[in-house]
Amino acid sequence: MSTNGGEGEASLIVGSQLRELARVNAWVHDWAERQHLPAAVARNLDLCSTEVVTNIITHGAPDTAQSIHLRLGWQGETVALEVEDEGAEFDPRQIAPPPRATSLQDARIGGWGIPIVRHFSDGLRYHHEGGRNHLTLLFHAAAPP
Repeated sequence: MSTNGGEGEASLIVGSQLRELARVNAWVHDWAERQHLPAAVARNLDLCSTEVVTNIITHGAPDTAQSIHLRLGWQGETVALEVEDEGAEFDPRQIAPPPRATSLQDARIGGWGIPIVRHFSDGLRYHHEGGRNHLTLLFHAAAPP
């Protein structure tokens, strides 16, 4: 189910199946286009939304059907992507970056999602309330037209 708020706001609710990523992708791109976001901001928003939703689906409560609520909107000249889920409590700000590999043999597979989100977003906020995770990713952009 998808609902849209005001001109600069949109929301989407998806299930906890990986096939829902296509809906998230289309929703993010549609909103970014309507807001005339710079291509780099739209790409970062798409990459981070995909990574966060994938992590929720695969790690949050992988054996439980849950709904993931997404909201996009402006906070001044910053785009805010709010992601809310009912999976296990998880604050990504508390996770240390993985150690840097010194060789290909030492390279770690997996564990790069949070560093990717930190790198491609301009800020993260998190709180846990009412049994739900509330993660907000921030992306600096020009104010909406």
